[in-house]
Parts: sequence; structure tokens; C-alpha cells
Amino acid sequence: MALTLGGSACLALGTGACSDDGETGSSGATSGPGGSQGSTGTTGTGAGSGTGAGTATGTSSGSGGAGGGTSASGATTTGTGGSGGDEPPTCDASAAPDVGKLALAPVVTGVDKLTYAAQPKGSNDWYLVQQTGQIRVFSGGALRPGVFLDVSSEIRLQSGSFDDERGLISIAFPPDYATSGKFYIMMTPTTGTNMNRDTVLEFKRSAGDPYVADPTPTKTILRLDSSQVNHNGGHVVFGPDGMLYVGTGDGGGSCNNDKQGAPQDPSSLFGKILRLDPNAPEPYAAAGNPFPGDGARTWHYGLRNPYRFGFDRATGDLFIGDVGQDSYEEVDYVPAGVSGLNFGWAKFEGDHEDTCRGRTLREGSTHTRPIVDMDRRASATGPFRDYKSVIGGFVYRGTGVPQLKGVYLFGDYTGGRMGALVQCGDKTSPLTLILKNPDPNTPNAPAFTRQGGLPTFEGLTAIVEDNAGELYFVANRNSLVKIVPGT
Repeated sequence: MALTLGGSACLALGTGACSDDGETGSSGATSGPGGSQGSTGTTGTGAGSGTGAGTATGTSSGSGGAGGGTSASGATTTGTGGSGGDEPPTCDASAAPDVGKLALAPVVTGVDKLTYAAQPKGSNDWYLVQQTGQIRVFSGGALRPGVFLDVSSEIRLQSGSFDDERGLISIAFPPDYATSGKFYIMMTPTTGTNMNRDTVLEFKRSAGDPYVADPTPTKTILRLDSSQVNHNGGHVVFGPDGMLYVGTGDGGGSCNNDKQGAPQDPSSLFGKILRLDPNAPEPYAAAGNPFPGDGARTWHYGLRNPYRFGFDRATGDLFIGDVGQDSYEEVDYVPAGVSGLNFGWAKFEGDHEDTCRGRTLREGSTHTRPIVDMDRRASATGPFRDYKSVIGGFVYRGTGVPQLKGVYLFGDYTGGRMGALVQCGDKTSPLTLILKNPDPNTPNAPAFTRQGGLPTFEGLTAIVEDNAGELYFVANRNSLVKIVPGT
């Protein structure tokens, strides 16, 4: 049964992801479930200028340029993120991508509170993450009986008007999973002594059954201080350099009030992309990170809620979907190996200053502008006006849908359109808009048709890729569906 989302639905999991939850922040702007206009934000220039499915020009900007970033002193630095391919693929950002006809085919359906899915390297199995605390395995065309991991004793989700953002959000497998058996989860417990503390844990599969994990974690890789119940980040992924990247939210509340200033402070763990080495000594900071001392785990900063992000397997470039507050959503881009970038929150929301009054950038730093800036204010008229919580995706590197080769896809938890672009160095193509569901009033507009009796495509909690580079959506909180050619 498809999940029907009302106007109050927000970040992949709840209203608090993209609004102030009815609070009044220092900006003086009060937001409700739908989000309200920031007090002094200015109108953006591109993404959101179209009025329907088709193409729309997105705000395009550089992000420091290949090989450059902002270090602890504000100087340019090159990190060690690395490249995922032997040579860069051919790239052309001069025009919006022609995505052709696309469809969605069911892989697995009927998994309650599904938030994420991942494959270990070299495997065709899908590990399905349920927000309620279970991980199931889909293998050989069927769900295996029982669970791979169960941490549900620490999770009791709220229901009703607030669709809880906490719980179990993602899983990551290191490149050597086949031999080490180690894997990592990110979760926010809702009960017990670690309630509301965003946490990354290392587990290991059991010796007796590879489809069952040992129930006791072997390490606590990260545990943040207690914070609000929203903006939990929640994404963990291994980068092309073999390090563990972790997205953390800003601590919640209105205009970063709960952990004010934390996103702009590299020594704080909130509002960051962290780069960790689980095999290093505590606190597991990876070698080559750009900041010293207490900031040794920070890779990028100035983020509000980088709920989903991903690396281009061919180039090593990083794309981040950073969930906005009431006014703008954004997609950020980082060339391979660049570290120490400041994405501006809470001084900037998207590419717009002072939607939260009184906030400042870290001294000596420079705001890295998003490559896509989406107007979702109450007054917005563009194609992203119904966005609530951007969901970052991947560059397509598979073979099954040739017209998508090199195209980056992103979407939104509730928004009716997805975006497609090509990024070539510091050049961003115009956007192509793809309807989640075909509209009979615009039959020629790019859209995802549905196969195999799939219901209407509504909620989107993740865009994921398999080991062959094919892309999938975690849809409607209960299904994993694959992008295939349409007819």
C-alpha cells in the first residue's frame, strides 16, 4: 500500500527536518509544517525558474575548483578523498541532460518503515534498513527469514502529527566486508541512556551464519551529545579512499538554536561531513583531514542536515543533499580530494544570506555555493515549491539505462519532481525535471512510469546504487525499486 503524504510530511522521516517545527527563531520567521519564508532571504536565480516538468536552469557555481578547498587557516588545501576511476569520463555540461523514457521496476515491496538499502562489495544481496531498528536481507529474489540485525530495543518511534526522524537510518559495508565481516550503522536511539544521541556503531557478522550479525557492537565509532529530535543526519558511507564518511545534522531546533554556532566550528561534531578511519585509534580521525586538534574528524562543515550524500564511483566527486529550513533546499558539490569546505549554514540557507538573522561565517572562511539552489518558500512558484527535504543521490554509472550515463539524480521526500544534471568540474548543466509520476496533462514530459503493479511513487527516503552502478529508489517507506528504461 502506498504511503500517502500530507502537507506536514518532511525530511525523509518527519516534519522537523526542514522546518522550525512551529518555533520562532532569531530570524523572527515562524514556520509550520509547510515551511515559511525566511526574513531577509533574496530571490535565487535559477533552480526553480521553470513551471513544470521538462528543463529548468539551475543555479550553477564553482565549489573551490578541482584540487582546492578551505583549510583550518582559510588556505587552499587538497585532501585525500581520491578518485574512483582510472581516467575521467567524457563530460558535457553545456545542455540539460536528455533522460529519455524511464520506468521503475519493483525489487522488493512490503518492508515496513524502510529507509535505506545497501549491498556489500561483490554481493547481489540487499541489506534493507528499517527505521524501527531491524535490518533484513533480500537474497536470491526473496526476503530471508528473520533479521540480520535488530537494535529495536533502543527505538520507539513517535507517531501522529510528528513523523519521527530518529531510529535506524543507514548501513555501510567496508571494501573488505567479505573477509572482515565488519559493518557500520548510524542510528538515533529514542529510549535509554543514549536517547537522542546520534551514534555510529561497528558490528560484525556472526561466525555461524553470514546472514545473521552478532548482536553486540564491537566498537562505538561516534556518539554525539544529546540534541533535539530532528536534524539527525544519519548517513554513513565508505568513500573511494576506503574511509568512513558520516553526515551529522546541526543539532535541531530553529535556525541552529539548539547547538548555536556548531556547524561553523570545525571542532564540533554537529553540521558536518566527518571522515573517519574505523581501524585507527580513538577518536578514529582519518589521516589527511584538514583540521587539527578537536576538529581532526571534520572533512567539511557548515551543513544543516546532510541527510543523503554520495560519491561518483568514476571520479570520486562528492554530492551532498543538504536539507534546508523553510526557504531553500540545496545540492552541494565537492571535487575529488578537496577538503575543508564551508557550506555556510546558518549564515546561508542555500545560496541566500541571513534567512536566519545574526549568524556569521567562521572567521577567515569562504562560503561554498551550492550547485543547485531550490526555492521552496510559501511564495515560490517554481518546480521545487513543493520540496520539503532534499534527498541527495548519485551519478549514474550503470549500463542498463544508457541515456542516464554521467547524469546526477536528486529528489525530495515529498516533492513531485526529481532533478537531473551533469557536473563537469566547476560547470553545472541546466536541470532536467523528471516527474515522479506521469501527468496526463503533460504526456511528453520526462517521468517515471511504473511496472509490476507499483503504486503511485510518493515518499523518497534514499537513492542508492548497486555494485554495477545501477540506481534504485527507496520509495513509499516500504519498497526498493529500480530505474529501468521506459517504453
